[in-house]
Amino acid sequence: MEFKIDNHQEEYLNSINFMENRVNEIIKGLSNDLIWFVNYPSIYTFGPQTIESDLKIKDLFPVYETSRGGKLTYHGPGQRTVYLMIDLNKRTKDIKKFVRKIELVILKTLSFYNIEGELNNDHHGVFVQKNMRAHKIASIGLKFKKWTSFHGFSINVRTQLDNYKGIKPCGLNSSDVTSLLDLGIDIDLKEFDDILLSVLKEEFEEKC
Repeated sequence: MEFKIDNHQEEYLNSINFMENRVNEIIKGLSNDLIWFVNYPSIYTFGPQTIESDLKIKDLFPVYETSRGGKLTYHGPGQRTVYLMIDLNKRTKDIKKFVRKIELVILKTLSFYNIEGELNNDHHGVFVQKNMRAHKIASIGLKFKKWTSFHGFSINVRTQLDNYKGIKPCGLNSSDVTSLLDLGIDIDLKEFDDILLSVLKEEFEEKC
């Protein structure tokens, strides 16, 4: 298992090309599994379940089609995006179990900040309660090729939530998202990454 953490912003299509090439190398046995922490400028990405009305403001940020599952979402500064290129042939060939492990990683990481995350039967990702209502703090979107995963998840740490106003994120209202900062947790991305990385190593370095 390798880990890669970016200190710069990636161009979206370049990052996707890198990820797809790495997945092909993993399938051929030429490279190790990789977990990649990615930073992006403000962009929207849409999966195959997106409907036209999900994009409310067309020219706010660049919009990219993506091969991951799911609908329309935002990526940008202050958000931690993590791509997981992991060969399930060497672990347990169980996609539901793999998704549950990702959810567990997010829940454990939030618990470090005394935030109780919760799952939603109607929506992928992790939610928290704010003002007596569920708000989404983390999204999950995956794709698999010959049992090797790519794409991954994102967590709002210091994300500017107004940047969601141009879309219906994952089919939700743009007001139904939150971040650690929005919940009163003022932490920089580097400190958050240290916690998240330790949880990911705990959950994924062992065969599962």
